[in-house]
Amino acid sequence: MAPTFVSVKPGFGGLEGSYEEARVVFLGIPLDSTSSYRSGSRFAPSRIREASLNLETHLMSLGVELAERGGIADLGDLLLSSDLAEDGRRIEEAVRGILEDGKLPALLGGEHTLTLFSLAAFGDVYLLQLDAHRDLREEYLGSRINHATVMRRVLDRVGPERLIQLGVRSCSSEEAEFGKGIRFYTTEQLLEEGESVLREVRREVGSSPVYLTLDLDVLDPAFAPAVSTPEPGGLSTLDLLRILRGLRGLNLKGFDVVEVVPPFDTGITAFAAARAIYELLGILL
Repeated sequence: MAPTFVSVKPGFGGLEGSYEEARVVFLGIPLDSTSSYRSGSRFAPSRIREASLNLETHLMSLGVELAERGGIADLGDLLLSSDLAEDGRRIEEAVRGILEDGKLPALLGGEHTLTLFSLAAFGDVYLLQLDAHRDLREEYLGSRINHATVMRRVLDRVGPERLIQLGVRSCSSEEAEFGKGIRFYTTEQLLEEGESVLREVRREVGSSPVYLTLDLDVLDPAFAPAVSTPEPGGLSTLDLLRILRGLRGLNLKGFDVVEVVPPFDTGITAFAAARAIYELLGILL
């Protein structure tokens, strides 16, 4: 069942059809409650949609015309409150409703904390995290639930063998110690051994259901300057698109794109996010 608390926004890429016929359902999650350095990610769903309307729907990289594939609906943005617990309940309920209708939720964030609430609607899945940071702190600024602790809270619910981190290049000593038993690949590993890394990921995951969370700070600030916590030494946009294409064939059941902060953007970051989503649609539809 489609979520109750939604506001209408322009549809992603102008590709949207009916909810009933859709395979992929977009939902904006303008969550911006725990941002600590740069706030403003609540504006990202609208800006990513706007960027998507100005990209070609023919993907040269895959030889796919998305406008001919169909299967997309956009529900607009989820209406959120000023209470994180209530917002978490709304996000989980909305995602669960989309899943129960047999569709794949595609969430436009918003800050990264939303992933915790979205995953609560799923059963036993692998989580692929494309991110500059490991997000494994026990607490941050006195809070146990925020963008810097989101993967630690995810691991309160799922086994560490179900988390695979890609593109990480920054963490605290606490996270390094806690994360020793968690599979991760650094930016340099992806750049130097990308194909073999993706083969390992595909072999590990097999046909199991997968959820992908894409934090745009996995990109170098030269390619995505408007993120909540920029980290130099990241991937290029082309590197990211190649990695996403390398996930083709995985049993992807949902994804989110998070941490774009439009007040700091000239449009570069929103366009990178929209283009990455197009690539995902190309391997899904």
